[in-house]
Amino acid sequence: MLVKKLLAAGAVAGSLLAAGLATAAPASAAPAYDCTSGQVCLYYNSAAYGYGAVYVQTGPVSDYAGKTFQAGRNGGSGAGVAVKNHAASVDSWVNSTFTVYYNSGYDCSVACQSFGSFATGDLNASVKNNNASGRW
Repeated sequence: MLVKKLLAAGAVAGSLLAAGLATAAPASAAPAYDCTSGQVCLYYNSAAYGYGAVYVQTGPVSDYAGKTFQAGRNGGSGAGVAVKNHAASVDSWVNSTFTVYYNSGYDCSVACQSFGSFATGDLNASVKNNNASGRW
């Protein structure tokens, strides 16, 4: 009798779990990889908008002036647009903290945002579309 109750309870729990998974909201997809080890990708759009065009950074950049987004694996929305003051998200492939700065020259006096090793995320309101430099 106890075995039948346990089996019945397990069946009910399994049905509820399956129903919950079927109705769960989809998670934001990670970007298709434009970067490899030792690089950081800045994206024109946030995760909610599919990332779009990419700028691949291979070292510290004290001023994004003159740098532009290129079409990548996540699409071409924003291709040709200046990176300076137009980035919305980051995909880090470096084994150290990567920081995006509001000002050129790595100046955090107004705002900056850091991402841990191998992190992916959207820029916060302080530096989204207000980015002038970045380094790790």
